[in-house]
Amino acid sequence: MSAAVTRTPFAVSVFRGLGIVVLAGVAGQFLLAGMAVFGAGTGWELHVATGGALGLPVLTLFLLSLSPALHPYRRDGGLLFAIYLLQVALAAVGDALPMLGALHPVNGMLMGLITVRLVGRAAL
Repeated sequence: MSAAVTRTPFAVSVFRGLGIVVLAGVAGQFLLAGMAVFGAGTGWELHVATGGALGLPVLTLFLLSLSPALHPYRRDGGLLFAIYLLQVALAAVGDALPMLGALHPVNGMLMGLITVRLVGRAAL
């Protein structure tokens, strides 16, 4: 009896790897925010910089999801990109409209959940 070995396509492996990077980045963002709030960090500068840098893997995931090989992940890639843009917008208006700014951490949690789903689906 022979066991069939199935290989994950390279594009899916890259997609999943980027998803793991985004997931680690989102978790790191919560850590940095907590450090700033409780005085263990140097302030919000690193949180802001890391959030901006997180845009590159999120954008890459979205663009990769547009390829035919990654069609099954297109919805999650697009949703993650849209939620990231909302995250940036919520941070930008947070000082002027605190009630909207208060949604920033909730949206960050949503980003994490979407990314967990994306990584989990790409593992199948």
